Amino acid sequence: MPRLQNKICVITGASEGLGLEIARAFAAEGAAVVMLARSADKLQARAAELRAAGHRALPITCDVGRTDQVQAAIAATLAEFGRLDVLVNNAAVAIPGDITDQTDADWHALLNINLLGVFRGIKFVLPAMLAQKSGSIINLASLQGDRSWDHWTTYAAAKGAMKAMTRQLAGQYGAQGVRFNCISPGAMDTPMNQARRAKEGEALYEANCRLHALGRMGRADEVNGAAVFLASDESSFVTGADLVVDGGLSVLTRA
Repeated sequence: MPRLQNKICVITGASEGLGLEIARAFAAEGAAVVMLARSADKLQARAAELRAAGHRALPITCDVGRTDQVQAAIAATLAEFGRLDVLVNNAAVAIPGDITDQTDADWHALLNINLLGVFRGIKFVLPAMLAQKSGSIINLASLQGDRSWDHWTTYAAAKGAMKAMTRQLAGQYGAQGVRFNCISPGAMDTPMNQARRAKEGEALYEANCRLHALGRMGRADEVNGAAVFLASDESSFVTGADLVVDGGLSVLTRA
C-alpha cells in the first residue's frame, strides 16, 4: 500500500523547487496534495500535470505573507476534503545582505514569509488536527539556522527561530496526537539558488559544491524521502526532530 494513502497534505511554495518535488512525491505515495503558491499560472500548470498522471491535486493561489489568504486556503482544504493530515511549511524567500546595511524593511519582508508564514499555516491547520487527534507538521528549515555564512543573518535568524518553534510545539501538542518536525537541507540546486548562480556567477556554485562531503549541491527531489517519512505513519514516534539532509555539509569545516 502507498505510504500516504488517503492522507490530505498541504504544501506551501509548491509551484517549484523543493515544494513541487515534495508534492509530486506525496501524490505518488497516494496522498491528495493541496498545492499553495503565489504564482497562479505556474501552480495551475503543475497541478494539472499531477492530475493528468492520475493523482489528486488541488491548487490554491496563496501568499503565506497574508493571513487572510492562508486562512482561506486552509478553510478551502477542509471544505473539500473534511480533514487535513499533513502541513509542509516550505515557502521562503532569500534576502542576503550585511547586517549593517540591511533595513527594517528587509527584515520585515523576510520574516513575514519565512517565519510568520510558518506561524500562519500552523495557526489555521492546528484546530482541525487537534480535533481529529492526529497530524504531522513539517517545517523546511536550513543548516543556516545552526551555522554561520557571511551576509545571511536575516535568513539564519528566521530558520533558527523556526527550529525553536518546532521544538516548543512538539512538546506542547505531542500528547494530543500532533507531531512537529523539521528538515534541514544543505545547499540545494533549486530555482532560488539557480537565480543566485545566474546573478553571482559559477564561483558561487563551485563554492557551494565544495561545502558538502558529497562534493555537490543537492537535487530538489533529494528531500523527498525525509518528507515522505515524516508525513507517514512510519514516523509515528518522531516529534521535535530536525532531520538533516545536507550531503555531509555539517560534518565539514566551513570553507
